[in-house]
Amino acid sequence: MRLSLRNLLFVVSLAAALGSLVSNQAQACASCGSGSDDPLILWPNETFKSYIGFSTSGRYKTVDPNGKFGTESGPTDRDSLTLAVAHALRSDLFFSWTMPFMQNRLAGSSLRSLGDPMAAVRWSWLLPEFSEPWRPQVQVMASHKFVQSRSLQESDRPDLLDAFGTGIPETKVGVDAFWGMHQLKGGFAWAMLFPEERALGRAIVFPGNGIRTTLTVGHALGEKNKIIGGVVREARQQRRTDGQLIARSESVSHSGFVTFDVSLLDSSTLRLSFSDRGRLFENKNMIASQSWSAALLTTWE
Repeated sequence: MRLSLRNLLFVVSLAAALGSLVSNQAQACASCGSGSDDPLILWPNETFKSYIGFSTSGRYKTVDPNGKFGTESGPTDRDSLTLAVAHALRSDLFFSWTMPFMQNRLAGSSLRSLGDPMAAVRWSWLLPEFSEPWRPQVQVMASHKFVQSRSLQESDRPDLLDAFGTGIPETKVGVDAFWGMHQLKGGFAWAMLFPEERALGRAIVFPGNGIRTTLTVGHALGEKNKIIGGVVREARQQRRTDGQLIARSESVSHSGFVTFDVSLLDSSTLRLSFSDRGRLFENKNMIASQSWSAALLTTWE
């Protein structure tokens, strides 16, 4: 019998619940102030790490300039397989590469495509120390998302099943701080978003610069397990099409997320996440959605 993604997530969730019953000490963790923004972040003592994650998204709804919900034409569900690797150049500096593979689904039909890859680098300006438990880990982060997949404006299908990305390359620069040495954990991240102007379809589009702010709080569940929750706020300036600003096109979105990390072995961690975007606080000119994911993170060196 074929195992569906939803059934797989249920099995993984059960394994996580069982894993949470073991261990009894708090431990520092890799920076979590950025929450769900980046899938793979190295601990200070790690050299090479991999990430493989499965996710499914749905409940898509458009949100207009007045914050009112509408219906979203196009795929009703999206499944993703995300692969990522990270390598440390020094104890305080590492880079990562992320590549998603996606499947859009609508009424029994589906299409698959590569998603938009992302390269990222992080420098730890301040590292945590066990002798100073209130000292945070502070990282300067930068990333660039490349364009690989089609956007809505480039779709050749009325059902939009061939649209998998925004169609816009984007650079993110910011700072990530996390206090992770105690059982009660927390942090924040603040980043500026710089998209590129690009021809999409018959128009030259610029989606507006943005700011993304993330707040997280969590608790250790034994020696290596933990649960982290948070809120992400993203605000963008007005869109520009063919050089002209579009009235009332500025966007605001809020997301809530919960992430549960369970240590399977000394070198592997199982991560379960849930995210709800567009149904918390003020939102406008965006697409609301819900997503579930399960991922395996493995340290090789």
